[in-house]
Amino acid sequence: MKKIIVILALSLVALTAKAQVYVGGGLSFEGSGNAAAFSIAPEAGYCFDDSMAAGLSLGLRFGNGATALSIDPYFRYYFAEVGPVRFFGDAHFNFTHTMAGDASASTWGIGVRPGIAVSLTDSWSLVAHVARLGYYGGAFGFNLNTGSSIGVYYAF
Repeated sequence: MKKIIVILALSLVALTAKAQVYVGGGLSFEGSGNAAAFSIAPEAGYCFDDSMAAGLSLGLRFGNGATALSIDPYFRYYFAEVGPVRFFGDAHFNFTHTMAGDASASTWGIGVRPGIAVSLTDSWSLVAHVARLGYYGGAFGFNLNTGSSIGVYYAF
């Protein structure tokens, strides 16, 4: 049993070497007319190499008389780098449960969303998602405004 624990501990140390694991989260605010919504989405991920990563985001959204909880696993591919700026695309699956008063509904989606990451230091980055394209809750479409978010990541 002790050997298994030691092997698992050493494996965890190996996984966290060279800034392969990151944690952080994003914030977004959506508003139009009299309607407004705010969301927070902590996330964690693992970098397989310099161009590929996978992660999981958990979201909480408030606004328009409703509260929504979401889970969003994703695969990220970095396709271009200019100095400290990296451009990426996420392929993701989304499951959301929304509650408004006594009513509730669950929806899902699958799609892609581009983003940009700016390295501030070896460990800290600013990350923004600027749009999304895919199938979400019964509708296929491109969303440029309400899908935007900004966040901070810490890699260790």
